[in-house]
Amino acid sequence: MNLLEQHQRNVEPQKGVQMTLCKTCKTCPSVSIHEDLENVILGGKEEGFTVWQKGHFKDLIDEIKAGKFDRFVEGL
Repeated sequence: MNLLEQHQRNVEPQKGVQMTLCKTCKTCPSVSIHEDLENVILGGKEEGFTVWQKGHFKDLIDEIKAGKFDRFVEGL
């Protein structure tokens, strides 16, 4: 059982989100976050998994919303 499967085990699916970060395939990294779990899991089987504390993940989201990384992805 991999880290993502362990993360999702014994939790109510409707209280969380798991999504693949790609619109065209199912092999790209995913994000898994749940109300009842302290950590967020990013990654996939191919590239490995990263565990984030929710507070750090929120900091990342806030920076993204503020445009911190826009210049790196403009034109994509």
